[in-house]
Amino acid sequence: MNRLFSLGISLATLTAFCIAGPVHAEGFYVSGELGMNFGGSVDVTGKSNDRASVCDGYINSMYETVTQTPGYESYNCTGPNRGAAGGWSNSISSDEGVLFGTAIGYHIRDSRFRVELEYFYRDTGYDETSDVHRASGVQGDKLDQELVRTIDRLGSLTSHNLFANLYMDFSSDSRFTPYVGVGVGFGFTEAEYGSVWARNSNASAITTGEGLPNATEIRDNLASTASHADTELDDTLLGYQVLVGVDYELTESLMLGVKGRWVDYDHFKDGGVVWDPLRGHPPYLRTPDQAAGGDREHVSGRIKLDDIEMFAVSVNLKYQF
Repeated sequence: MNRLFSLGISLATLTAFCIAGPVHAEGFYVSGELGMNFGGSVDVTGKSNDRASVCDGYINSMYETVTQTPGYESYNCTGPNRGAAGGWSNSISSDEGVLFGTAIGYHIRDSRFRVELEYFYRDTGYDETSDVHRASGVQGDKLDQELVRTIDRLGSLTSHNLFANLYMDFSSDSRFTPYVGVGVGFGFTEAEYGSVWARNSNASAITTGEGLPNATEIRDNLASTASHADTELDDTLLGYQVLVGVDYELTESLMLGVKGRWVDYDHFKDGGVVWDPLRGHPPYLRTPDQAAGGDREHVSGRIKLDDIEMFAVSVNLKYQF
């Protein structure tokens, strides 16, 4: 709704400016630009198909009998629906990076409008770690009972973008031509992601498995272990943008300008995260000897990034044929 509202305001602005006289330039042009992008803060949400630590066969040799202990009847150690293990969330602060692009466009004859096919690249170097501050389900249990450090890391977020734009130029008695525009397109996006879930080195400080007959074994096996992930995520995002700028006529064919843009993208999602090691062992819930009982599928996660938006300012050079 926010994106539609923003586009509606932008289109209304374009209509209001139609009182300006027509711009008589017509024909094709090409342009190139170089500038900076300023990425907004990003909300990170994660989910995985992991189970509770007491259901891990590497950690608990008696994982099959967990549900026989009062208080653990609802634990899903051997059944289906591993994806219902709960999730976690945190946030990453805003940051900046480089932006460059190129475009080919066409001035519509006898009008102030022009259409454009644009490519631009952005690289926002977040390079930030953030503590997980909210978790639910068995992930919340781990946070409360055994973990001493739980962080997500977002490195560089990059995208190759292809947009179709509509601009309106305003006539001027000088060499300056101001303009506004709107666009829609796709961002082919990659994000460097890392994760560390580290457990207490003091087994007696861990409360996981409390009440189970082999609680000491579970805590000793968990102490000082960690789960690590380091991968590159990717997704294709629908995006919308609003543009504003001004061009200065250097020659009859060559123009130098300054452009500003705001771009908002759809949610970023990728399910390719694997924690290796997982609690200090290979990324599975069962040892090879236990695999005959099933559940040898590796533990993986799905990461969602929200509020993928950016502002950018650039200098552009345009050549009109």
